Amino acid sequence: KGSRRPGIAGDYPGATTHRKAHTIQGSIRPPEFTREQHIDSYFQDAILKKSTRKVSVDDSTYDTVFQTTAGDALILRVYFPPPSSVRPPQMTLVGVKAVHNWLDRSTMRVTGYQSIQNDMAWKHARVLLGQAVREVVTHLQLNPPDIIDVVDPGLAKMQSNLRTGPMNNNTNNNPPAYNTCTTPPTPPPPVVNMPSIPSQFPDELEVKTRDELHEILNNELEFLKLLQSIPVHQEIQLQRDSILDENAKISTSVLERSEEYTLLHGRVTDLKESLSTKLQQFSEWQQQQDEFLKPPASSIVIKELNRVRKEAYRKSEQIAADWTDGNIEEFCKEFIPLRHTMHRRAAKVERLNFQH
Repeated sequence: KGSRRPGIAGDYPGATTHRKAHTIQGSIRPPEFTREQHIDSYFQDAILKKSTRKVSVDDSTYDTVFQTTAGDALILRVYFPPPSSVRPPQMTLVGVKAVHNWLDRSTMRVTGYQSIQNDMAWKHARVLLGQAVREVVTHLQLNPPDIIDVVDPGLAKMQSNLRTGPMNNNTNNNPPAYNTCTTPPTPPPPVVNMPSIPSQFPDELEVKTRDELHEILNNELEFLKLLQSIPVHQEIQLQRDSILDENAKISTSVLERSEEYTLLHGRVTDLKESLSTKLQQFSEWQQQQDEFLKPPASSIVIKELNRVRKEAYRKSEQIAADWTDGNIEEFCKEFIPLRHTMHRRAAKVERLNFQH
């Protein structure tokens, strides 16, 4: 007994359960993390989970879509070796040829991330798979590779969609959701468990003559009565009723969501109109602000400077006329600053006149 050891499943973002860690025989991963914890950390990562999908039958290979700050969509393929292997995870950019100091130019394999460079580095890194993938994705997002060629048609289409679609305005560093970047696959047809085809006719038909069978075919009521008694038909009827009920529930759900979306559309329309009105008002106020902050015309400035220059000259002359035998220091304190102000304003007028 004791406190929970650090580094188990609850330590990474998005984990919802805490599992007791144990050592995996033959694995180089640290004993704190099991294979299940590594994979959970990848799929439960708050940033990566919406853009990651499994692409192999087993639990070894995954694709994570992300968008770089240069606007390119890239796919990082992560291969997580089976428990019996001692190799670290392998991460590769698929569908492109690119140049980056973290990438092997011939294989596009990530070689610059220290924690997965070799077996010992992965063993001593003591990081979960989700954290390792997130750090590689973040580095390639913020330091985009130079794309030489897009060799995968699906990825090329994805690039085009991102450059022209709403994802082009995505300013955060989170990878885009997988279904926002790829064309969703066509859903498979619904599976209907039809009853097996009978190997023989019902007993009630086997004993009837040809005339009796013709009579049943020509009599609709008798035909329907016989049809209702056949077990295969009864089973098909039950399946039909079940499918009709399910379709009715789905239709009701769609109609309910339709009303919800109609209300949301109305709200968005109102907000759009309100935003348009506020933007128009903001534009008018901005024009008024530009008028207020616009520097006055030179002629107005020169006229005002001449006025205050003359005013300073008049006041200084009045002080000189009123002074007779008073204190010379008091006279200088009043007279000199006014003269200085007058000459400074005269110099500004002369400079403005020279510039124009």
